[in-house]
Amino acid sequence: MKQPWEWEEEDIEALIHNGVQESLTLEYKRCAMLDKRYPKNKSELSKDVSAFANSAGGTLVYGVEEENHLPKKIDAGYDPTDITREWIEQVINSTIQQRIDGIRIKQIVLNKSNSGKVIYVVYVPQSKRAPHMAEDHVFYKRYNYQSVAMEEYEVRDVSHRNEMPDLFISFHLSNDQKIDLTFSEAEEYSQPMPLIALVQNRSTVPAMYLLIRLYVDTALKVSIEENSRIETSPEEVYLEIEGQTTSVKIFNFNWAVPNKMPIWEGVRFRVTNNPFQLSVPRKQGTYFLLWEILSPGMAATDGIWKLQTTETTAQLIGSPE
Repeated sequence: MKQPWEWEEEDIEALIHNGVQESLTLEYKRCAMLDKRYPKNKSELSKDVSAFANSAGGTLVYGVEEENHLPKKIDAGYDPTDITREWIEQVINSTIQQRIDGIRIKQIVLNKSNSGKVIYVVYVPQSKRAPHMAEDHVFYKRYNYQSVAMEEYEVRDVSHRNEMPDLFISFHLSNDQKIDLTFSEAEEYSQPMPLIALVQNRSTVPAMYLLIRLYVDTALKVSIEENSRIETSPEEVYLEIEGQTTSVKIFNFNWAVPNKMPIWEGVRFRVTNNPFQLSVPRKQGTYFLLWEILSPGMAATDGIWKLQTTETTAQLIGSPE
């Protein structure tokens, strides 16, 4: 899979064709958002880039129109002699304190949609030197689809990022993020598909003991092997997710040495070695999968993924690895 700083025009078209939604780590911007005539655009760039760095990192795509957080089409593009990679880099470096390491800016030449014009991809890694302050002297984070001001305690937590584990979960369907569904003729739900949850650590500080909670939309059917040692909440819980009340079921996983390996930086561990399978209703829909991790010496972390289904496919959408 290509990294964001390797994308070309066909990769942007694929995002649009596949309806890859905005998320905590992806945002689409119209070309007007880099218009030099409006000083507020520099402030917005400063705000968005610093928010990604203070959170899990992410990618800004400048030159794609979106509607309801879905990409619709490639915008008119930029004159490469007016909006340049160097200008974007200068704005970022001059408006954010302290400087963010590892930002990559890719200029994408539009050969199909608008010959001679360009658009830009700005990749921002999660920063180990956070927190970073935007031009308006505010510290921002990513929340749902927005960059929002951080609370004072969040600024303190982020400032200790290098002193504690930084754990997160990524979900996978088998070995991919999108698979074909199979339905038996008389069945309301699809044949079970494996849901793989991987826990990873962004910090150099290893995690020794943790509690992992997975929250699964109750509209999905979950199948677990009897000897899986997974603790299941006996009752449904209602959560407010993206403005709507959603019923979820909670699954708890305990991780502790010496029975489990310490979770080191850059190594992916399966949350469970036993099959954890989902079946989805025939009706096309969007279902939520959430995770939460609690570990001594670490601020609690959490995240939201979506399982989007059609009559024939299921696709996971969430934070990249």
